[in-house]
Amino acid sequence: MPELASRTVTVLVASLSLITTAHAQPPNPPIPVGSLSVYPQIIETHPYATLEWSILLPDTANPEQYAHFIRQVQMPSNVVRDTPVTISGQTTSSIPLGTTGSRFELWTVQTSPLTANLLATTYVSPYVPRAQVTIRSEDPYSALPRTRADRPFFVDVAVDGIRSGEEEPEISRGVSLIRQAGSYGATGTGAGANSLYAPLISEEPITTNGTRTWTITVNSIPTPSGAKTRGEERFTVLSREDYQFPSSILDSKFIQIWPVADATIQGLTQGQIIDTIMPEVTLTLNDLYPSSSTWAQVYKGSPRIGVTGTILPGSFFNLNSPVPVSRVFKTSNYGSIINSNGLWTMEILTQTPFGTERLAQSSFSVESFGNSLEVWRQTHFGSPDDSGDGANLEDFDKDGLSNLVEFAFGFDPTKNSSGQLPKPQQLGNNAVIIFTRPAGVSGITYGAEWSTTLLPSSWSPIPDTGVFPEHSFNVPLGMYPNFYLRLKVTVP
Repeated sequence: MPELASRTVTVLVASLSLITTAHAQPPNPPIPVGSLSVYPQIIETHPYATLEWSILLPDTANPEQYAHFIRQVQMPSNVVRDTPVTISGQTTSSIPLGTTGSRFELWTVQTSPLTANLLATTYVSPYVPRAQVTIRSEDPYSALPRTRADRPFFVDVAVDGIRSGEEEPEISRGVSLIRQAGSYGATGTGAGANSLYAPLISEEPITTNGTRTWTITVNSIPTPSGAKTRGEERFTVLSREDYQFPSSILDSKFIQIWPVADATIQGLTQGQIIDTIMPEVTLTLNDLYPSSSTWAQVYKGSPRIGVTGTILPGSFFNLNSPVPVSRVFKTSNYGSIINSNGLWTMEILTQTPFGTERLAQSSFSVESFGNSLEVWRQTHFGSPDDSGDGANLEDFDKDGLSNLVEFAFGFDPTKNSSGQLPKPQQLGNNAVIIFTRPAGVSGITYGAEWSTTLLPSSWSPIPDTGVFPEHSFNVPLGMYPNFYLRLKVTVP
């Protein structure tokens, strides 16, 4: 016959305050970046140039370990003049432009470890057209253009000074736009990358003045998985080359491409039925987009887009970084959020410049809310207490089954239920007791034991091999000529 046990059930109900966190201000880039603009001007009949520049260093950089300068290279003599500069400003070239123009380069040098970075370059000449490249994306980050692998971006190229007359030098009749793309690898951040030397993707001539826009819907960075692309695309306008003038960079800009984030919820499987303690879940977040916010939330019902649920404690992560990161969180402190039985959804959301998106979700059923045994006693005996006629170990209808057993197997405690308990059966070479937990029954732990002697110390537990809500207890036949089975029901 079943062995009975009873313990106190304690239910803790707590409250959770939602915390809203705004996006952090965009941080500086992971690598030094800079811009340089050069405008020819006449000073006392001599051609000089006005220089405007700006440099951004990484958040972690010590500005005292960096030195900056602008290099002017005369054409065609290749005479070089370096001018130390601050991190941003405006000045006049230290020497006049050469008869065929000058190339200007913006450099920053880190002293420890010694690293030189060419940030920008342009070429100015009376005959060479002027060009400006602007790259735009849906991300408003101001330090440098960036976007996600699945999003479009836009390239504006403004050209002025192209001449069409047949008598004009060849170098003045047009320019070329080249497109390059380079990968950072599986986990790279761009540190040490130089897309000036990235593989060439395409080259297109431009022979008219004005502004043209290219819409790039698919990036060209080589990668095994398009969604996990990390790298740069660079767009450069080059002057034409002839016998007197070299081909030189007029303007060049790059955009960083970052991978699409993904996430998993482990410890809580799709369709799982929870009838005791909420399981610990592990939230694995991969490649979170820079300056994004990510959190896990729970709400009642099936998965739906746009639902505002209750944030899991400790799961909100505001990423204040210029590069993607990955994180792992564990939590079991969400039982207080679940306030009723039924279908619930847990999902991981991320908010980026591209909107709020779901990274993962898992729906589960809860059947343990409240004290179902207390409700059952209230229904049948008029009181939720474990006392009087409704006490767990009482047998109100005198059918040999206690109230606790009647509840566990879905019987009516006021009617005779003898002979209705699950019975052993032979399946192959095993003696098996199989049954399904009745609907609406929660807070019960089912078990079984076997013995060859019925002595109190001789009972051994039988593993439950069933898949919830089914329970299956198996004992191999042939081990002993005779043995006994018994079921156990307990409340936590």
